[in-house]
Amino acid sequence: MADWMNNFNTGDNIRKFRINMVTLAFIGEEKELEPDFREQYAARSLNQLRFALFSALIIYSLFGILDVALIPDFTHKLWTARYLIVSVSLLGLLFLSFLPFFKKIMQPVGVLLVIFTAMGLFRMMTVAPGDLSNYYFAGLGLVLIMNYGFLRLRFIWASVAGIIVITTYILLSFAVFKTPFLLNIVNSFFLIFMNIIGMFIAYNLELNYRRVYYTHQLLQIERSKLKTLNARLEAKVKDKAAQIGNLNKEIQKEIDKKK
Repeated sequence: MADWMNNFNTGDNIRKFRINMVTLAFIGEEKELEPDFREQYAARSLNQLRFALFSALIIYSLFGILDVALIPDFTHKLWTARYLIVSVSLLGLLFLSFLPFFKKIMQPVGVLLVIFTAMGLFRMMTVAPGDLSNYYFAGLGLVLIMNYGFLRLRFIWASVAGIIVITTYILLSFAVFKTPFLLNIVNSFFLIFMNIIGMFIAYNLELNYRRVYYTHQLLQIERSKLKTLNARLEAKVKDKAAQIGNLNKEIQKEIDKKK
């Protein structure tokens, strides 16, 4: 880090930094910043992820009311997926988030959270009668919103989760779900474009986070340089003051001799 700070030309790079255009990771001279960025990003995202886990648990549980209203005959099957599988998993992840090592694995855990909640919806779509299974389709929109905007997943992780969810839905819709063929096509197009928009959002969010972090690092470098310059200037002032003091003493001695 010290060598990077000494060799870095702040004026020429204040607005530009080199990143991998797919993963958004720092590359080149800025590669040394990547571990620190990830650590800071995880620390700042931890409470947000916990809140997202808690919110997902509450929302997922409350939607059990919809099961009773829409498909009372299949409630026990739907609630098995909703409460015994998904809700228990969300609760377990929430407790896991308070363990010391969690920050190191929170990105893949966020992906698992998205996939778990989506798989729960897929299970409900499979159990529900053909004319009612599409009512649960809207839940996938909430899952994508959580994935790309709420969990603060980095772009590459959010994209992986989103693509897995969308691909799984498309395969199941034509092979397993009891919904009409044309409706499956329409739903698939909606989800694909929702996912693309979500990827753009996640990309720009992380890019902005990195830009803010990078600018902060530059400010720290400038402060460090300023402190160094002030210390050197102060040392020179003290040296000059000492020289002037010695010169005054010599002049005073010469004056005393002439007297």
